[in-house]
Amino acid sequence: MGTLSKSAVFSSPVIGKELAYRLRRLKIGARILPRLIIRNHLSSQQCGSGSGGRYAFTLIELLVVVAITAILAGLLLPVLAGAKESARKVGCLNNIRQIGIASSVYSLDSKGNFPSFRNWLFTRPGDLTSGRLYPYLKSKQVYLCPTDKLELGSKRPPTSPTPTFGNSGRRRDYSYGMNCEICHATDIAAFLEPSRTLLFMEGNLGTNDYTGMVGPVMVSQALALRHSNRGHLVMGDLSVLTMDKKHYNNVQRTKRFWFPTDDTRGPGGVPFPN
Repeated sequence: MGTLSKSAVFSSPVIGKELAYRLRRLKIGARILPRLIIRNHLSSQQCGSGSGGRYAFTLIELLVVVAITAILAGLLLPVLAGAKESARKVGCLNNIRQIGIASSVYSLDSKGNFPSFRNWLFTRPGDLTSGRLYPYLKSKQVYLCPTDKLELGSKRPPTSPTPTFGNSGRRRDYSYGMNCEICHATDIAAFLEPSRTLLFMEGNLGTNDYTGMVGPVMVSQALALRHSNRGHLVMGDLSVLTMDKKHYNNVQRTKRFWFPTDDTRGPGGVPFPN
């Protein structure tokens, strides 16, 4: 995954507008601070002239400086935190886009067929370099959302509930799951509506998941909402979507979201409206 430039991080209209507002407040504070100190200084001199002209840097002046510094820091820190999360969101979006593209290139080398949900991630458990897509991605970092990485490395609870399915006693190092129903038609030419059928998404995978797959009858069918209560998906036509919980819940109930054709055979026999 390429290095993100500052312009990419701050190009968001919301972040840019908020940052501009905070910077204006900083400039106002910078103009007010010297005036307050000078005013306090003159006031102290006048008070001190009646007691032998003694003067020292007063506690009030120090408290004014500390208070204004704290206010300015409070204005700026939320913007910086938002900018960092914005960068992580862009990184995740790039990751899942690269995984989708790698699957497409793989299909060109494999007579039009996508990799299987059983081997796209790894053929040796726990070894990402053994997966079918690794020769096209050539980086373990692409498999892991930056926000998910932050949560896995901390003691904070994950953004999405953690299912117990797939517990193998090891900590996962990937964030994305492949639609297991692709097995009904691994050839992209057989997809009836590629733009409506899921390829990969940010999966609500357990901390110790070892499957790297999502599906309509699996515990890990939910979308992980790591970015302002939204998650990323890549569809059969390689379009990358961002969905909130309501949008995802609506589309994941449809047959075409999971199944590339009208063949819906599989475990559970889940009925779909369309």
